[in-house]
Amino acid sequence: MGVGSYLPARRITNEEIASQIGGDPLWAHQRLGIKERRIAAGSESTSDLATQAAERALATAKTSTSDVGMVVLATTTPDRQAPSTACRVSQRLGIQHAPAFDVAAACSGFVYALVTAAYYLHAGFRETALVIGADTISRITDWSSRDCVYFGDGAGAVILKRSPTKEAVLFGELAADPSGYDHFTVRPGQRYFSMNGGGVFDSAKQLVSELTQSTLASAGLVPDEIDHVIPHQPSVNLRKAISSEVGIPLHKFWLHMDRFGNTAAATVPIALDEATRSGTVRLGDWLLLAAAGAGMTSGVALYRWH
Repeated sequence: MGVGSYLPARRITNEEIASQIGGDPLWAHQRLGIKERRIAAGSESTSDLATQAAERALATAKTSTSDVGMVVLATTTPDRQAPSTACRVSQRLGIQHAPAFDVAAACSGFVYALVTAAYYLHAGFRETALVIGADTISRITDWSSRDCVYFGDGAGAVILKRSPTKEAVLFGELAADPSGYDHFTVRPGQRYFSMNGGGVFDSAKQLVSELTQSTLASAGLVPDEIDHVIPHQPSVNLRKAISSEVGIPLHKFWLHMDRFGNTAAATVPIALDEATRSGTVRLGDWLLLAAAGAGMTSGVALYRWH
């Protein structure tokens, strides 16, 4: 697996937001664990961020675009309503004839896309897939609302290859609880998202905890066997709650929300890129990727680093 990520250059701190909308600049850090976030420049689109991350993943994997057999891109903020942002990234990278499509599962999107691509490869449909999570949530954020502290922009990508070896394992489960349909939404005719923070917290805690436990059981693993958790990054308190529920200590969770906030579909691949570049992930380690998103959706994947 080759991994890459891209973050916009512009940083917006809690202090800068507080100076514009009022309130305590420490609130987002104390309650969410967020100190700052990255925001795309006016000229940067979701496909710009996605293309940069994809190029870095291709370089890490030492893979040519001619070898890419399919492109799956997860996003809540596509460049256009049609065509897919995956097609735009394919065009920019010069990928020819490979199927390309977007996945809409909000913050769970990357795990949805990864599991989807993995099962296509497992079925022999293709040998290599480019899987991307990218979002410019700043474009659907009301910067006069306190909810603006949650989100940032970014992109992450992986190159996934079909392997004949038993050591290469990717196992995943996906779920949704549509009773939480309105917890995070952009309603028709509205420009910005609206969010029920308490509803998101409760639904995400339940969905991710239950799906993690069922995925571990299906794979024949116990929590102690997980070496690293690569989680979605909505808040540090939610991460602590899920850690307690599933029995995996928080020190195994890779957290970057203090620097990037919640980058939606990009959070998991960005964290995966940072974790693998840190040198702490070793051959044969078990990685658990977990996320919850609007819908409410949830996805969990187990990957044995290979």
